[in-house]
Amino acid sequence: MIKLPPFFSDNLVFQRDVDIKIFGLAEPTTAVTISFCGKEYTATSDDGGNWLCNLGRFPANSTPADMQIASGGETCAIHNILIGDVWLCTGQSNMELCLNRTAHNYPDEMTASNPLIRQLKVPQVYDFNGAIPPENMQSCAWETFTPDTAPNFTAAGYFFAKYLTAKYKIPVGLIASAVGGTPVAAWMDRDMLKNFPDDLAEADTCKDTELIQKTLQDYEIYTADYHKQLAAADLGLKERWAGADYDDSSGEWETIPLCKPVQGGAGAIWYRKTIDIPETLWGKSAIIFLGTCIDMDEVYINGEKLGATYYRYPPREYNFTLPSDKLTIAIRLLCFGDTGGGFTPGKNYFIATNQSTINIGGDWKRRRGAVYEPQKPQTFFQYKPTGLFNGMIMPLADYAIRGVIWYQGESDAGNPARYAEKLTAMIEGWRKLRNCADLPFIQTQLTHWDGGPNWDDLREQQKLCLTLPNTGLALAYDLGEHNDLHPLNKRDIGERLARIAMRVAYGEDLPPNAFEMY
Repeated sequence: MIKLPPFFSDNLVFQRDVDIKIFGLAEPTTAVTISFCGKEYTATSDDGGNWLCNLGRFPANSTPADMQIASGGETCAIHNILIGDVWLCTGQSNMELCLNRTAHNYPDEMTASNPLIRQLKVPQVYDFNGAIPPENMQSCAWETFTPDTAPNFTAAGYFFAKYLTAKYKIPVGLIASAVGGTPVAAWMDRDMLKNFPDDLAEADTCKDTELIQKTLQDYEIYTADYHKQLAAADLGLKERWAGADYDDSSGEWETIPLCKPVQGGAGAIWYRKTIDIPETLWGKSAIIFLGTCIDMDEVYINGEKLGATYYRYPPREYNFTLPSDKLTIAIRLLCFGDTGGGFTPGKNYFIATNQSTINIGGDWKRRRGAVYEPQKPQTFFQYKPTGLFNGMIMPLADYAIRGVIWYQGESDAGNPARYAEKLTAMIEGWRKLRNCADLPFIQTQLTHWDGGPNWDDLREQQKLCLTLPNTGLALAYDLGEHNDLHPLNKRDIGERLARIAMRVAYGEDLPPNAFEMY
C-alpha cells in the first residue's frame, strides 16, 4: 500500500532551495524507495504506516522530471514535476475569483498556455475538532496553465505568477486556498485566537458536528419550502408572465428604468421587454448581459427559461440564439431581504453577437408578482473561527512555499478595530507553523467600493501589520469599482503583489512606487 496526500500529484511544483520532503502512508515498518532526478532515497514507515523522506535541496528547474515511489512490491509515480517558487494564494472571494469571471477583460489569457505556471486548488473544507491530516484531504491535483484549465485559475494569483515567471524565468506554483466571505478568524488556530475569547467560544460551539449537520439540513429544507411557497404566491408564474404572447399593456405594468430600485420588501418582481431583431441577426449566437442584481434572477427568452443565478454577486451572462423577428425578454427577480433589491446601476445591459450589440437598458415593464416574508439568514460554518485553518491551511503545513499573497478584509470591515491584531497573530502563527520566521506575507489593500462601510478604517488596520518584517501591502484603492464588491482588474492587483514580492522575497532594490507599502 502506498498512499500519498493528493497534493503530491502530476504537474506539481516543488519549492526550490529548501529541503524537499515527500511523505505518505505505507504498510507499517516497511521500506519505501524514492527515485528522483537520478538519485535514490530510502525511508521506513513507522508502526502507523507513516513515512517521510527528505530529498534535500534543488535549484529551480524548468525541465519536467518524474518521481517513482516503491514499497512492499507496489509502485506509484508522479509525472511532470517542476522546481521553482510556490506561493500560497489565500483570503476571501477576491482572491478566490477565477479567470473565467474576468474573461471579457482578458480574452487573450483564456487562449494562452504557460507550462511554467501551475495551480493546486485546495478543496473548501472546514473542521473544528482538529487539523485534517494531509492524506485525508479531499481529492485535488496540480494543473498546468492551458486554455482548458485557465478558467479555474485564481485571477489575481495568475497575473502575479505571470509577472514573476517573465521576470525570473522559473516555474511558479500557486496554491489557491481561498473562500469567499471569510473573516480572518476562520484562517487562525486556537493559539492565534487566544486573545479573542468570543471567537474561541464560537469555535467551541462548532465542535458539535451533529449540530452543524442538523443546522445545514434544516436550512436546506427551509430554503426548498421557502422557494416553493414563494412560487405558489407568485402571480407571474400563475399567469405565465414570461410568455412571448402575454399582454403587458395593462396599467398594472409600470414603465420604469431597468435599474430603478425595488421598494416594498421581499418577494418576486417581474420585468418584460420586447425588441425587434434585425433580419441580419436572425439565428445568430448571442450573449445577453444583465449586470448584477439583488438577489436572484430567472431569465426567459420568448417564454423559454434561459438560465438563473442564485445570489447577488456574479455577473448575469447567458448564451442563446437570436430568434427571428421579435425577442421578448422576461426576468423574474427574487428579493430576499426586507429592503427590496433591483438591478445594479452603472452595469452594462445589452445583447452581443460577433457582429453587433443591441442595447437593452432604458425602460422596461415591471410588475410585482408576490410580496413575501424575508428569507431567514443562513449560517455559513466556513466563516467560523479555526474551521478553514484546520481544513485548508494545516494539511499543507509541510509543503514548502516561498511566501503568501493575501486578499481579505471585506468580511472584517464591520468591526475593524482589532483587525491588525488578529492578522498579526495569524501571520506570526503561520510563520511558526512553517518554522520560517521571515516567510514573506503580502496583503492586498481593499479597493474602493461604494458599499464598503468602515473600509477606510480597515485599510488603516492593514497598514499597521507592516511593522512585521518581510511584509508588504499592494495599494489598490484606485482599482475598485464603485458598484461592485469584486473589481475585475485583477491584472494590476497581481502585478502590484508581484513587485512587492520582488522586494520582500527576492531582495530587489526597486525605486519607490506609489502603489506599494512595505
